[in-house]
Amino acid sequence: MSNLLKLSIASVIVITCCSNSFAKFTTKIAGDFTQVIVPVYAFGMAVNKNDEEGINQFTTSFLATQASVHGLKCVIDAERPDGKDNKSFPSGHTASAFSGATFIHKRYGMEKAVVPYLLAGFTGYSRIHSNKHYFHDVATAALISSLFTWMFVDEYSGVQVSVSPEPSKLVMRVVF
Repeated sequence: MSNLLKLSIASVIVITCCSNSFAKFTTKIAGDFTQVIVPVYAFGMAVNKNDEEGINQFTTSFLATQASVHGLKCVIDAERPDGKDNKSFPSGHTASAFSGATFIHKRYGMEKAVVPYLLAGFTGYSRIHSNKHYFHDVATAALISSLFTWMFVDEYSGVQVSVSPEPSKLVMRVVF
């Protein structure tokens, strides 16, 4: 294959990949993934640490966030920027991602939440860039999820105490 043909093929690939419609498409898909990846990662952190309290608190804050966001979508008739439907306010994708990132921040510390916050921020950006939401849809979703997380989640102490009754004895387990 000649160098000119290789250069031509490379040029077509670069132009295709950099076109606005392709960028919007890939940004939207990436945002679709990060809205799932961040909360799944947060839940996985709690499971990996055998943090039953954290699992319960994450589940509570995540469900409260989702119920509020989807309830608001039904009550507030806000048209999307692309005109597809009237479910623009607030952004469910952004709420989901920020719920996971904020859980990690509150429960396990900011140093473990930096990358999840960056991914959550990207999720919000992807919704605006894909013409699915306005900035206020995304900002409100992040605020809602953060409020519920700060309301329902406690800082992880690293020590877990559980008591379970067994036949003829009471077993106490302490995990550091």
